[in-house]
Amino acid sequence: MQQQNNSNKVNVLGDANVDMILNLSDKKNLGEPALFSGGSSANVASGLSKLGIDVSFFGSLGNDMYGKHVVDEMKADGIDVSNLELLDNYSTAMVIGVVEDNSERHFFLWPPEKGAHNQYTLSVKSTEDLLNCDWLHVSGISLRFSPVKETMLEAMRLCINSNKTVSFDLNLRSELWGLNESFKETVLQAVSLSSIVFGNLHEEFYPLFDADEDSLHRHISNNQIFICRNGEKGALGVTTKDKVESEALSISPVDSVGAGDAFNSGFIYASCIGKGMKESLDTGNKVAAYKLLGSGARHLPTEELLEEFNTKYSKH
Repeated sequence: MQQQNNSNKVNVLGDANVDMILNLSDKKNLGEPALFSGGSSANVASGLSKLGIDVSFFGSLGNDMYGKHVVDEMKADGIDVSNLELLDNYSTAMVIGVVEDNSERHFFLWPPEKGAHNQYTLSVKSTEDLLNCDWLHVSGISLRFSPVKETMLEAMRLCINSNKTVSFDLNLRSELWGLNESFKETVLQAVSLSSIVFGNLHEEFYPLFDADEDSLHRHISNNQIFICRNGEKGALGVTTKDKVESEALSISPVDSVGAGDAFNSGFIYASCIGKGMKESLDTGNKVAAYKLLGSGARHLPTEELLEEFNTKYSKH
């Protein structure tokens, strides 16, 4: 099964914030809290840019020290930030992540609702710039609050109607906000506007569609792909007719924060350079494994580092 993309310009719209990570993996020798740039959409943008993809970011941050820190890091990563707004009356969101000794993580968001990332709207210029791409990537984290919810859905609609590839990471965060019927309807609307849907197989796809692996394909439209991350088991790509699996690499994780975003960036990167489903899944797993071996969501490889990593961990 081959994907029908050979895209080189990716626009990413959505959340950007800072992550405060408290690593409790060694409770007898606790280190200081670490501050990283984060945000599901921004992490994917960073991962793609480091891998050599031309990336532009669309979103908003607070005009504060954290927002300026995020912008500086995006610029250092080579991301076009001409459509990233700094807002005076809102704060850059902080995600406080607690990493347990088994590498599992728990997240707490501050401020819970009024963060700057929820305020983004499209202007005439940004709408024109938005359509200057081959691929749009968005995240479900932007579907919880207005006006960014409406902005994201409109961006998806504009791009899918213009024959762009649109990828959507479910990113339900139901452990923080639940999964009520109203929100499920909004998510399903976004799914209907997507070419590719990313998500965790057990935590997101199954509860969203009230399905299991054998029935999931019934919820997929023609020419649509569901990319299901499955933790230590790897990932699978599902269409209406086919299912392709890819095993995860056997490693000892250091920090799982941002692993899903890393997988997404690896998959999109491979798809953009013309790889098929299996190789794109494999690349997603490799980029996720690379990230798992370092701290913070932005422990991401360049093309050169990914090639070295692939050589080191390739199965013989």
